[in-house]
Amino acid sequence: MKFFYRSVYLCTKKFFLLLFRHQVYGKHHLPAGPCILAPNHASFLDPPLVAISCDEEVNFLARGTLFNNAIFKKLISHLNSYPVGGISQDISSLKLILQLLKDSKKVVIFPEGKRTSNGHLLPIKPGIGMLAGKSQCPIVPVYIHGTYEAWPKKKWIPRLKGQTACVFGKPIYWEVYKDLPKKKAQEEISNAIQKSLKMLNFWYLNGALGEPP
Repeated sequence: MKFFYRSVYLCTKKFFLLLFRHQVYGKHHLPAGPCILAPNHASFLDPPLVAISCDEEVNFLARGTLFNNAIFKKLISHLNSYPVGGISQDISSLKLILQLLKDSKKVVIFPEGKRTSNGHLLPIKPGIGMLAGKSQCPIVPVYIHGTYEAWPKKKWIPRLKGQTACVFGKPIYWEVYKDLPKKKAQEEISNAIQKSLKMLNFWYLNGALGEPP
């Protein structure tokens, strides 16, 4: 890890451990080399939670408006965040993601497209299936627990206590869907992510026994 990234990483990790008793499961599911990490999205706490749950640097896509402030822009840029628009509409965003994956990076993409307002999983958008097909990289579903309770969408400040967890599921490989028509393949990959996130949620809430699905 770069010095600045590692410094923030270690401080943030201590923050989550002390205040949220953070736990990580299924890290052995993370493949070596490039992949797309696909977490559910409930809170502003989700990006740092995913970052401190990995043993290597990850890259993020962030709303362009977050880069309007010069100081905040410098901070998040040094933490591997890049300004983008919608995945399926913004060609420059697509090129950026594909280049990061080509450079053997791990890229975090929230496949719901926005934070949930009620804690429930939103429909998975098909754009992530398109990225899987173009990059030929695996997708790792990531279930995040506890961030909605700590900092839901309608609250201005977080509740600094609780229990958080990050569960990495089994990778989804584009090769399984490569012979399907393009649109159908994208739909099937979206469905597979949705199903996997629900299974990981069920696994965790029922005792986190054995290996994450």
